[in-house]
Formats: sequence, structure tokens, C-alpha cells
Amino acid sequence: MSVDFDRRGFLKAFAAVSGSLAMPSFVARAADSIANLVEGAIPQYESWKDIYRNQWSWDKVVRSTHHLNCWTQAHCAWDVYVKDGLVFREEQAGEYEQVNAALPDFNPRGCQKGGCFSHRMYDDTRITHPLRRVGPRGSGKWERVSWDEALDDIADTYLDVTVEEGTDRTVWDLGPGIDLGVSSAAQGRFSMLTQSIGLDMDGEIGDSRRGTLETFGKIQFERSADDYFNSDLILFWGGNPVQTQIPQAHFYIGAKYRGTRIISIAPDMNPSATKADLWISLRPGTDGALALGVCHLIVEQGKVKEDFVIEQTDLPLLVRSDTDEFLHQGDLQEGGRDDHFVLWDLVSDSAQIAPFRSLKLEALKPQLDARKTVRLKDGQEIEVRTAFSRLRERLQAYTPAAVAEICGVSEKMVQRLTDEITRAKAVSSIAQTTMCKFYHGNLMERSVAMIFSLTGNMGRKGAGFAGFPLLTPDGGDKFQLTPSMKEAKNVFAALEPMITKRLADGDSMEMIVLDLGHLMTEPGNPLIRLPVWTSGTLFWQVHGGINEHSKDPELAEKWNLKLKRPIYSYLEEALDKKWQPLHPPANHEPRIMISMVSNVMKRMRGSEKLLEVLWPKLKKIVVMDWRINSTGRYADYILPVAPWYERTSLKWVTPLSPYLTTTDAATKPLGESRSDWGVVVMLAKHIQKRARVRGITTVKSPQGLDVHLHTLYDDLTMQGEFKEDDDDKVAKAIYDLSETHKKQSWEETKKKGFARFEQLPHEPSSIGNMCDFPEDDTIVPLTYHVRDKVPWPTATRRIQFYIDHPFYRELDEALPRYKAPPKMGGDYPLMMTGGKTRWSIHSTWRDSELMLRLHRPDPAILISIQDAKSRGIEDGDWVRVFNDVGSFNARAQVTPSMRPGQSLMFHAWENYQFPGKGNMNSVSPSPLNPVELAGGHPHLKAGVLMGQASMYDRDTRIDIVKIPARAKA
Repeated sequence: MSVDFDRRGFLKAFAAVSGSLAMPSFVARAADSIANLVEGAIPQYESWKDIYRNQWSWDKVVRSTHHLNCWTQAHCAWDVYVKDGLVFREEQAGEYEQVNAALPDFNPRGCQKGGCFSHRMYDDTRITHPLRRVGPRGSGKWERVSWDEALDDIADTYLDVTVEEGTDRTVWDLGPGIDLGVSSAAQGRFSMLTQSIGLDMDGEIGDSRRGTLETFGKIQFERSADDYFNSDLILFWGGNPVQTQIPQAHFYIGAKYRGTRIISIAPDMNPSATKADLWISLRPGTDGALALGVCHLIVEQGKVKEDFVIEQTDLPLLVRSDTDEFLHQGDLQEGGRDDHFVLWDLVSDSAQIAPFRSLKLEALKPQLDARKTVRLKDGQEIEVRTAFSRLRERLQAYTPAAVAEICGVSEKMVQRLTDEITRAKAVSSIAQTTMCKFYHGNLMERSVAMIFSLTGNMGRKGAGFAGFPLLTPDGGDKFQLTPSMKEAKNVFAALEPMITKRLADGDSMEMIVLDLGHLMTEPGNPLIRLPVWTSGTLFWQVHGGINEHSKDPELAEKWNLKLKRPIYSYLEEALDKKWQPLHPPANHEPRIMISMVSNVMKRMRGSEKLLEVLWPKLKKIVVMDWRINSTGRYADYILPVAPWYERTSLKWVTPLSPYLTTTDAATKPLGESRSDWGVVVMLAKHIQKRARVRGITTVKSPQGLDVHLHTLYDDLTMQGEFKEDDDDKVAKAIYDLSETHKKQSWEETKKKGFARFEQLPHEPSSIGNMCDFPEDDTIVPLTYHVRDKVPWPTATRRIQFYIDHPFYRELDEALPRYKAPPKMGGDYPLMMTGGKTRWSIHSTWRDSELMLRLHRPDPAILISIQDAKSRGIEDGDWVRVFNDVGSFNARAQVTPSMRPGQSLMFHAWENYQFPGKGNMNSVSPSPLNPVELAGGHPHLKAGVLMGQASMYDRDTRIDIVKIPARAKA
């Protein structure tokens, strides 16, 4: 019969029938998790079919999405179906308009993770009220407390720490789930007002793209996915898009039908390799050697696009043979500038200053391959050579025979790859964040980027090296920084004189905006008050004890790191010279950690060390989440955060899918859950209340800024304009402040669920795309440099391959070269590589019952048939994975797709999913790479999401032994 029921009755009905009827998993899980939240009569059903029938009716449909780090596939609009205040299911919204008739559209968008979130948000892991630890940290003993009780206690601890020890002792552990929207607005305003510290996780999670920064002066640039349809050749090199870009994959596969060739370059036969026209299997960690072998042939066979190289790169610039540094105008004449570089002009047959304000060469005709003598201003004559001359010499070592020996590919394959690239008119790459997770990943990226530059495949349709794909509305920074909405439009007014002067001096707007990102790592700026960000890598290394291995003076030799001195001496030099940001400094111990959209105990390489070193220093550990993850298990408080369908927001996306995507609250937060914005604002309210009770007013930050604790809530909310339940108002304010979206109102965009970016955001994490955003065509990054001749944001203002920083010269990395993967963890026969899992977005779905049904539910390590056979291991056996650093237990997944000597662990397994002691991060020591600590340089400096030290796991050395199943625990 037909049953008419309200929300409470609906939930009670589920609870009543869940134990006796064969029902959908969603129904059972919802009943188990939330039946205790409702009261009332239980409707009667004639059969379980009634529940199915009612599932296909609803009260409303809301457009929403999942505001976490889908990254390269971010993000997708979904229809969310609601009945009696409960989300039933979600479906992909297939309404993305076709850009033009010659291009495929962006439909459909979504993946299996998004398709089950209605199940995930109601499963057994959901928490709906604040929890306080009552046993020792990690004991799993909790008690339910009220919001007031929890926040008063946290506020009092915060006030004690801030007044007695300093504003920089409170640290925000910000994970990959930051949205750069409403949630980030809360944390950003709190950090700006209190000068507490936000951890930049980009290098720490291995996404730093250091080699991209070294080459281009930035990392954020990528094309729209439909522009790959314009490529003649796509290189899957450092990426596995069929697995990790599910909504985008049809663009790459569809391009094949119009004649595009795909080459996959990867050790293992991954899902993307199965779709390629050619798969080149090379030894793990040798990508740089293969790339340099291709560059060798391009140069030796005369296939260099000289016009492009001479105009766009630093290769025609002169380098001194006596110092191995670039020749500057200041070397040649009194009053000359050190930021003006020199080339050899064939027209005048003399040294001339390279163009500074533009890349246009005008009447100059630079010589690409030159060795000359010049007279310095003091009368001394010295030899100089072009960077290209030095490069040609370096490339001599990378013959096809030498590369074949290093990489395990044939000489003919090196030549074939070169021929494929040089014959194609438009070559593009899929390069995600695989290479930068290798210790020498920066060298790999520089070498691959060189192929694209030597062949002129940059800044035009279908052609280009892929950077870090990121787009975000440019209203978020204004909202975070402004005292009030009346002042928001002019929040950067104090910077106008500086901006005007820099533009007049020849700097580009990109350079200026990127420097605003650098300022966020330098608190106390006299012109503008900013949130404080610092290197997550260095914070965990120094304050968390992860640097234990880096302190070993013999480590470089034991692990074959190819260093000239102990690692720690490089770190000490970088910190002493303030080349890298570390807040609080090494002599200021952190006292409070607030974890927001993060899970550091899961993702941190060697995370057990944090419990030993960092945790005893912390007086309060607060985790904001909707479930108890690996980090939450060791927290003092768990504050329940509403997941995405229960709040309104917007967030960053990527140029690959250039659509701002929104969430509209489909239901009210379950139980006592609050949004991230709400939690942070309520914390500020309690800090203000307790400060006034205790007579605390204003304290000074370490840099001398005033922090008004007694008005924190008033200031954060702009005098009550944006209170704790005002997520929608905050999202609208950010949207309205953005110059990137003007054609649709906020209400129209929220209803539709998405809006195409209309112009380049003038914002540090997005401006690097440097291109137009046409309404009816593809997005082609870097065209402002290549087409319009705007200088690049590097020291030389060109694509830069020669780096004359002392660290690079000391370690013979001034030019790209190959260095063998180190033996991180000890001299063991297997290299443990990794990859993004198909079945989760970071750890969010890793213990989801539905996702676990779609693959092997135990943590598994993939190994080759040969390696398994030699160890007596069969598929499905429990094995112990170990090295000198640690060990863990996992299932063996024996596969023909792995090369002998390679093993692979897909990421995101929660620590508690590993039986026994240890987890996959226990064997990854991740020593620092000195060149990533370099600073005091025009473009090798720390900024938001780039220029900071990284952590690595891809070249961890291990061995594997079979263990009896009984012994795994």
C-alpha cells in the first residue's frame, strides 16, 4: 500500500525493517546509523517492495557536488534527490553545453565515488555530535559533549597558549580537501586575524611540481580537456588519466578516433597504457634519462625549433665559464642591472642585452650555439658560452645506447619515440604528480619539459607540457582579507603604489600576483595583513621528527643520494638564510593543532614519528571531520562537520574542466553537525567570550601585529554580517567579488550547479595559466607568453633550463641531468612505486563498504610474477613488506603488469586497515632534497602551493616475504 510518512517516521521505518528484510545496502546503513536520532510511530509495510517504490519519489532535487580534492577530474555537477529531509541518491547532471560543434562536450561528468556518497554520508563511520577523548590518545575511548563544553575548553587552551607563548603556536593542519571557498574563507580569516599558522600541504603530499617551477617560474597551468582533441600526439608520461581522470578520459580516447596517437610511458601496464597506440615500459625512476635521450637526438639530428628556442627560452643567454653563472649587464658596465641578461647578437657580432619587458627580439638575432670572449667592466676578459652550448655538451652522454642501458628499453625505441614527437604538429602531455614524488623528480620534469621547448610545442592549440591544473575564483582572497564588505573591492588598495611602480619597471601582472602568494609565507607585511602559510614539509620534518633520517651524516652515502655534504647542513643553511618558511620557527614548539579537511596520520610518510615527537608537545589536537579517520583516532576532540550535501559552498576546480562547481544544501546537517565555516566561526565566538571573561584584549604576533582576541568573532564575521550559519551568504559574497563570473548571478549558478570561467583569475594559484578563456573554444594555456610575448616569471624571464643557484651548481644540476633513483630505506631489490587509486579520493572512500566491494578489500601490494615466484608468493598471500626503516603487512597481488623489480601500492589506505603494526608509509623515510631548499633567488622561492620542499615515496626500496595468515596481526 501507499504510505505517506514524514522524515522522522521515514527513518524509524528503516530502523524497524532493516534487520528482517532483504533491502538495499543504503537502507540498512541509514537505519543503523541514524535511527537513534528520531522518535515516533513506525509505519507498516506490506513488503520490502514498498521501500523500493518510494525510493523513486522525492520532495526535491538539488544540484550539488563533492568538495574534496578530485583534482585533475574536478569537478562534477550532480542531481541530489531528497525525500523527507534525507538524501536518497545522486545522478550525474548531463547539461554541460557543447563549446562548439567541432569539439566533444563535457558530458557526462562523475565517477563511482560520487555516485555513492548518499550511502557514504549515512554509513557507520558518520559522527553527528562532538566527542572528547577520555582515555589516552589513541585508546578509542570517547564521551559525547556539547558544543559549548568542547569549544569553551578549546578556547581556554587557545588563550593560554596565545597569551603565554605566542600567536604562532596554533597550527592548522590543512589537507588536500581545502576548497579555497567557504571553508577556506573561515580558516583564512581566522589565520589573518590571529596570525595562527596554516600548513601548505602541496609539497608534503608530493604535489609540488618542483621541476615545473624551476623551468617556468610557476607550476599552475593546463589546457581544457577538450583541447587534447586538437593534439596529433598525446604523451601519457607521468600520468594515468584513464584511472584518475574518469570524467575526462573520453576526451583522450575520443581524440584517437580523429587520428590522434597516444603513447604511454610507464613501467607498468596500467589502465591508460591499455588504451595507447604505443606503450614504452621503462625502469621506474629513469624517465629523465629517456627524456634526455630524446633531447640528444632532437639536437643532433637538427630538429630543434630554433625560432621558438631563441625567443622563448634561456638557451641563447651567455654563461660565464669562470663562475658558471649567467653573464649580467652589471658584469659589463657600471650601473648595469643584475636582472638584465646577455646574449650574442649575430647582426652586431657583439654581446647585447636580452629584451626585458617583452620577449620580442626586434632587430636582435641571437646566436644559439656560441662560445665567445667578452670584456668585463673591470677590463678582465673571460670566456662565455650560451646555455645551449653547455646543454649540447651535456646531452652527449645520453646516446640511444646509453639510455637503453639505463632505462631498459631498446635503442630503436628511443629513436622511435623521438621520431613520433618530431613528426607531430601538436604534441601534448598528461603529467600529473607522479614524477615529483620521486627524489629526483625535479630533474625528470625539467628533462621532459625540455622536449616540448626544443620542439616548440608550447602555448598553442593541442600542444604543450602540462603543469599543475588549478583554477579558483578570485573573490576568495578579497573576502578573506577585507575588514568589511564595503571595503572588499578595495582591499588591495594599499598595494596599488607598489603595483603601479612594478608595472612601470617592466614586471608583468602575473609576477606581481605570484609575489602576493609568496608574501603569505612571510607574516608581518607592513602593507597588507595576510593569513600565514608555511611549508607543511618542513613543519613535519622539524617539529614532527620526520627529519630523523636526514640528521644521519652517513645517510647520503648509504642511500646513494648523490650529495656533497650531509642533508641537514643544507636545511640549516636554508633556514638560517630564510630561504624556506618555517612557522613557528624551530625554537618555538607548536601547542595546538586543528586538523581541517585533513588526515595527516594517514598520508604522512613515517607518520608514527609524529606520535613520538610532535604529539607530546601539543596541548590540544582538534579534528574537524564527519568521520573518525586515522588522525582523529589520536585527537583530543572530534568536531562533527557536515558533509557536502548538507551545506552550500563553491570551490577551486581545474582548467581541464573549466567550470566553477557549487553545492547547494540538500538537507539540514545531521544531528549536531556544522559546516567548516560554522565550526570556525563558533570557535572564534567562544574565544572572544572567554577572552572578555578573563580580561584578555590584544596580544602581539611575533612580527609585531596586533591580534585582538576580545573582538575576534566580531572581526571574523564582519560585525555579524556573516554568522555561523551563513555559508550561503559567504559563498555568494565570494562569487560576487570574483571577476571570473559575471554572466550568471549566484542564485542562477547555484541552481544550475556550474558556471564556465569567463576570464583568467588574478589570483596566485590560478594566474599562471596566462591565457584567454573563450566561451566558444578550448582553453590553451601560456598563450600570453608565446603569442603575446609576455615574459615568463623566471629569473631570466624565459623558459629556464640553466639554474645558477649555488645548490644547483654544487650538485651538478645547473642543467637537467639524470641521477639514478636513490636507495631510500636501504639496499633492497624492489622499488615500491605508487599511484592514485580508482576507488577513493584520498582516504575519503577507502573504508566505504560499497567501494570495498568493487576491489580487493585488504591493502594490497602489486608485484610481478617473476618476483613473486622467486619468493614463493602466490596471489592473495599475506606478505610482510620491509626495509631498514619499518615494515607493514599486506596482501600480495601478483600481476603480469609489473616489471620485475617494481612493486606498487595504491594510495589512501587508512592506517587501521593494515593488520598488525605499521602501514604503507612506515617504510618511506622521505629524506629532503637540498635543491628544493634553495632560495634567495628570483623564482626559486616559497609561495602558496609551490617553491617549498617536498616529500617522496616513489623510489622507496623494499623487500617482501610471505607470512602465515595467522601471523599478520
